Amino acid sequence: MSDLLFTSNLSWSGGRSSSGLVETSGQSLQFSVPDSMGGLGAGTNPEELLSSAVGACYTSTLAAILESRRLPTASIEVQVNTLVSDYPGPNARIAAITVNPTFVGAELGREPDYETAAHTARQRCFIGRHLAPQVSYRVGEVEFAEVKASTGDVLDVRALPPPRRHDLIFSRLDELSGGAAITLVNDHDPKPIHYQLDTTQPGRFSWDYLERGPEAWRVRIARLA
Repeated sequence: MSDLLFTSNLSWSGGRSSSGLVETSGQSLQFSVPDSMGGLGAGTNPEELLSSAVGACYTSTLAAILESRRLPTASIEVQVNTLVSDYPGPNARIAAITVNPTFVGAELGREPDYETAAHTARQRCFIGRHLAPQVSYRVGEVEFAEVKASTGDVLDVRALPPPRRHDLIFSRLDELSGGAAITLVNDHDPKPIHYQLDTTQPGRFSWDYLERGPEAWRVRIARLA
């Protein structure tokens, strides 16, 4: 086993109502005492930095668990709530940190597996774990969300699990008005979609390849007026 060293450099000028700068890994971030605590309220603050550190550890740990258990998602979204108790005064403290994960584009029917992974990540996230017993660290609401269609006229489905792609594509096509079009982006030739459109809705859509692999296929699909 080996030791790992991580270094941050911080600077501060002025009194309590001023702000500081934290520099790490080539990144610079302004921080100050939050306005709710009588400070400047500029940039982030120590409480949010602690909350973000726990959240980052939890989220990356959860991503690794999902990968090892072959639980696909388009993305993971985690809200971290940090509770400060007994403020103001000498007993002010971080009392609780709650992580609330949302799985976007999860595989249908495997929700219990995702929930188990969410709690396992909390146990394995060593940054949050080492805050106990002084700080209550727990998993709150575990939620699931659909993948939102791409903005504009581009629908990129490459991040979706394959079983979810067809439903999203056809839902988006159903929303098109006459003359409107989308550019479908996929990681393989989506010709089965073309065949299905020709079979179920013949003559209602045009199909024009803009790119044919090898890494991406782009097809402009238009609803004919």
